[in-house]
Amino acid sequence: MTLRIPELKFGTVKEVDGSSVSVKAENLELGFESNDYFAEVGAYINCGGLHGNTICAVSKVQVEEAEKKIVGENGQVTYEPYDLKRVTLAIVGTIDDGKFSRGISRLPLIGCDTYFLTSDQVNKVLGVDNEKDSKCFLVTEDEKEKAYLDLDKLLGRHTAILGTTGSGKSCTVASIIQSILKDYPYPRIVFFDLHNEYPSAFGHGEIENEVFHEKTQCVDWDDFSLPYWFLDLDEFIAIYYPDAGGTQIALIKNAIVSLKQSSPALGDIPTDRVSADTPIYFDINQLVEILKEQEDAITAVSKKEPIIKILKRLENVKDDPRYSFLNKGKDDMLDLAAYFDKLLGLSKKETKFLSILDLSGLPSDVRNVCIGVMARLCFDYRYWDLDPQELPMALVLEEAHTYIPEESSKRFALCKERVERIAKEGRKYGLSLLVVTQRPSNVSTTVLSQCGTYITLRLTNDNDQNKVRRLLPDTLAGQADILPSLRDGEALVSGDGIKLPRKVRFRTPAPFPKSNDIAYSKAWKEGVSQEYSTERTVRGWKLREKQK
Repeated sequence: MTLRIPELKFGTVKEVDGSSVSVKAENLELGFESNDYFAEVGAYINCGGLHGNTICAVSKVQVEEAEKKIVGENGQVTYEPYDLKRVTLAIVGTIDDGKFSRGISRLPLIGCDTYFLTSDQVNKVLGVDNEKDSKCFLVTEDEKEKAYLDLDKLLGRHTAILGTTGSGKSCTVASIIQSILKDYPYPRIVFFDLHNEYPSAFGHGEIENEVFHEKTQCVDWDDFSLPYWFLDLDEFIAIYYPDAGGTQIALIKNAIVSLKQSSPALGDIPTDRVSADTPIYFDINQLVEILKEQEDAITAVSKKEPIIKILKRLENVKDDPRYSFLNKGKDDMLDLAAYFDKLLGLSKKETKFLSILDLSGLPSDVRNVCIGVMARLCFDYRYWDLDPQELPMALVLEEAHTYIPEESSKRFALCKERVERIAKEGRKYGLSLLVVTQRPSNVSTTVLSQCGTYITLRLTNDNDQNKVRRLLPDTLAGQADILPSLRDGEALVSGDGIKLPRKVRFRTPAPFPKSNDIAYSKAWKEGVSQEYSTERTVRGWKLREKQK
């Protein structure tokens, strides 16, 4: 396939340095086969000449006022003003033996021609043969400007989806996952939904979608479970007694080990293999009884104090209805294998491929610990699976800045440590992260720096833009200047998931997530409906159930 269409020739190379090319343009806009092509920032250009084909991206466009010297028939010299069009290109890669590769072996020559590239040419350069490439899936709204993402690299090397509030971030996330569900029959995705906005995007809302509905399970926050016996010791302490000292931790540890070693759910597991971290059922009421017996055996009041504090905290959390999710499955001594069958939709009765966990009702002081626990459980499951190719998984971390922040704080330490471990090691075990945030400057740099693909929507904050610049390759850092002016649903996509970084307008999700902007003008003009009830709202508040 030729990459030099004569009708799309627009300029000539006039200057070359190590990483950029300066072009004198004859035209900044051309039409070809009912499509318009523009010399705009981010557009792809081929510098074609005797050296071969060099693929570049437009990084700057400028028009300067200049004068053209004209000598008349009588020798009279006049100067005529005209616009000098200059286009600066950033070198992206080259075509060798028909295949695209990053970097170049030979710079473009002075005087070689430059050509706009069509969408089909760009996809050919990427090695994407339209719908035939099983790894790649279409993500664009405009069929004339097709853009594909490579699933293996998008998920195999983690992905960050960044964008300020109102930039179309939720719609972009929903659009990408909808595309995956359409193109791949057996994905395994676990979605941490902090605001309960995504069920509606997958057929569990007012707008029905049978295909998405059948593939998706939505776990309401009042049905969410995370049995306490699945917690390792650090997680158990973080939830039940975060201020515990060394002596108190040792008391809790010894008691838990004793209970797990004598658990009726032990089965054929040797007792010498059981530790406080082993995910085996034990009765927390018996833990309280053991500690009470130890308290009664101590005569000195001062030495009783540490155990008294443990018991008060255990009783408070155990009886608090906000923490009821820790006790679900207690009557059946729920086994971890059955838990993962449900979480991953592997039940023989009803197979599901996307699990949306509504975490909006979890106590704020424990939500980040729960996310850390869920992430660690998924990592451990993949770690102990002998074949990482068998069941690769992806975790979608919505609003990541609220639980894996850049700041060093004891409150977030456990969750950050678990997620950062996945970011660094998850790829080897078939566990991927999709990190979604509106404040990249507030998210753990360790996590973001491990992402191989960046989907960056509109960002208006200087700190967020600067962090993205540091994460992008040097040749693309200048393109971050367009981030404040991107349209809703439009993003600068770069990294492993797409061979050529480009500006992409993602297709509109159907159905939508429940993240639309509130229509203040309509509500404040029409007033409240007759069915509106403050009593219903307050009743739901008291019951911790959203009343319909």
